Amino acid sequence: MHRFRRLCIALMVVLSTMVVIGQPAHAAPGRADGKRVTLLVHGFDREADVNCAGGWSSAKDLLNANGWANVYTFGYYNGATNCDLRVDGTTDTRIQEVGRQLAWTVYYFWSSGGVAIDIMAHSMGGLVSRAAIEGVRRYGVASVSSADLPQGKSLADVSTMAWPSGWPPYLYIEDIVTLATPHKGISGVLEACALTHEQCSDMREGSGFLSWLGGLKSSAMGTDYTLLGSGYDDTVSGESAVKSWDNDVSHAAVYYKAADGDTISHTEMRSEKATAFDAVWHNLGDTGTGYYSPPLIQGMYGLYNHMLY
Repeated sequence: MHRFRRLCIALMVVLSTMVVIGQPAHAAPGRADGKRVTLLVHGFDREADVNCAGGWSSAKDLLNANGWANVYTFGYYNGATNCDLRVDGTTDTRIQEVGRQLAWTVYYFWSSGGVAIDIMAHSMGGLVSRAAIEGVRRYGVASVSSADLPQGKSLADVSTMAWPSGWPPYLYIEDIVTLATPHKGISGVLEACALTHEQCSDMREGSGFLSWLGGLKSSAMGTDYTLLGSGYDDTVSGESAVKSWDNDVSHAAVYYKAADGDTISHTEMRSEKATAFDAVWHNLGDTGTGYYSPPLIQGMYGLYNHMLY
């Protein structure tokens, strides 16, 4: 009898010290205009040696100058450098898996504590961000024990952290801005790349990954998307960048020419912040044409505004 009693007491102690995070003890964060923690997610790089600081310098400088205090670059290649957060991967790491690692990163540092974040993503980074939300919606676990998660880690430790299998239970991502993201896939230019890089294969028009991804989905607090593309992008068409104006797209624009005839390339979509361009735009059912704020300025507005479609 005494032995049984000791076992029961020991079991109660174990259960009392196990923190289960699956069902949040807090309400989802309220949606509001604000300058939240913001992650900058880069796109595909054939050499897998992205310089996060260099690629995102214009965006980070703009956000910092306008009051965003917590802006972090997120990298997902082993060879990526100068990233505030970096998980391990190669160009053969499927986009869905990169999304899973992003989901755990967001959950561990912010969502599990009731903190909402925003994301600005370039090119494939937009698909990674959407994959994080879609994977959690489809496969998110019911609960996570603190014992299953790394303990006492900082942002600089992300590359050394072993995430649980599966997907976290929920995410709080209020706004996502995508710059030249191939929401509808890429045709033609990816054919050779797809033979040697799995991420290119995932981005092909009509791929199994894009079918899995489906439409624009929301995190547990609701997620507002702003989709921006260039009509002169020779990698991702403007139509693909704005998801061909599908019914689930509420904020989007395709840029064409500036007054001096200048245009925006694929890479410049993540750096252009000085010049207004003629554009076709769509905002909550209101559609128009005319000169429009450059991508980074419009992207900043998208991060700030809380409107949910």
